[in-house]
Amino acid sequence: MVIGNRLLGAAPLPQQKSFLESKQQSPPAMQMMQMITGFWISCCIYAAAKLAIADHLKEGTKNAEQLAEATHCDSKSLYRVLRALAAAGLFIESKNNQFELTPVGSTLQSDHPTSMKAMAIAQLGDHYNAWGNLMYSIKTGNPAFEKVEGMPVWKYYETHPEEGINFMKAMTGITNSVIKQVLPSFNFSKFKTIVDIGGGNGALLSAILKTTPSAKGIVFDEEYIAIETKNILMRSGLKDRCTVVAGSFFDFVPKGNDAYIMKMVLHDWNDEQCVLILNNCSQAMHAGSRLLVFEAVIPEGNTAHPGKFMDINMLTMTGGRERTEKEFTELFSKAGLKLHRVIPTQSPMFSILEVVKN
Repeated sequence: MVIGNRLLGAAPLPQQKSFLESKQQSPPAMQMMQMITGFWISCCIYAAAKLAIADHLKEGTKNAEQLAEATHCDSKSLYRVLRALAAAGLFIESKNNQFELTPVGSTLQSDHPTSMKAMAIAQLGDHYNAWGNLMYSIKTGNPAFEKVEGMPVWKYYETHPEEGINFMKAMTGITNSVIKQVLPSFNFSKFKTIVDIGGGNGALLSAILKTTPSAKGIVFDEEYIAIETKNILMRSGLKDRCTVVAGSFFDFVPKGNDAYIMKMVLHDWNDEQCVLILNNCSQAMHAGSRLLVFEAVIPEGNTAHPGKFMDINMLTMTGGRERTEKEFTELFSKAGLKLHRVIPTQSPMFSILEVVKN
């Protein structure tokens, strides 16, 4: 949870300290116990997300009995879960088993600007069994998800549309955080055409275009994603300035544009696959093009960074990895590209790596 809060830049609640935040004052054995049982909180959050508790509390305080009736649950059991989550900082419990949302708990609302509801359902649903088989990935270097589900994660989402749509929503929650915390760090006004590689539902590119009225854009993603993205853009007011191109970045990237952006794409793939993607980017770029990579840049040594655990998620789920600045530099070089600069942002999770052709 501390990692999650840092990822989204969540501020600590005033006059409220969760037991995770207080662990630093605990004896070492108790600190270890709290880390070992961290999944207890995660599973409770998953239950609250699946039951849409935050949506039910959006209009105001409700007691456990009212929430149980609305969600078809046993009221005493639900109360125990809500009480635990209140101790973790998601709710505030008052008299007569009444519960209300905190700012952190509000991010489990379906329509919250940086909603984490879909992420909770994905991480504790689609991803959970893969993490439970972490030892397989450590022993073999292969994604545990493929062992558990019998197919790569992207094939799984393609063949399980409900889970695939939920994962797209989960990425939208992160994208909205990027829009608030990362985009102000870079001026896109000098670009006439911008391509979002692996752009999903187009949320990131739409935000850029709305602040850069002279630019046009292309969302580039797989066919099964592109269909839904076209429908979203039709309703966004940007259909005349933004188009959708379907395809795989392993095969090609739309050519001849001024800027290419990639958010959390390279971390999904191993080095060989990344070089193939980057080679296609290099071939598509003209001499003055820029490639802007939105990724975690892992610091050396013992410095705390949320990307260090995201890296384990990549190990178990995709076979990809998070990378240091040195590793990114070497990766770009193999594709005939050069890391021009690393731009820090307001988010501890993301930097912007500005890349040019050699």
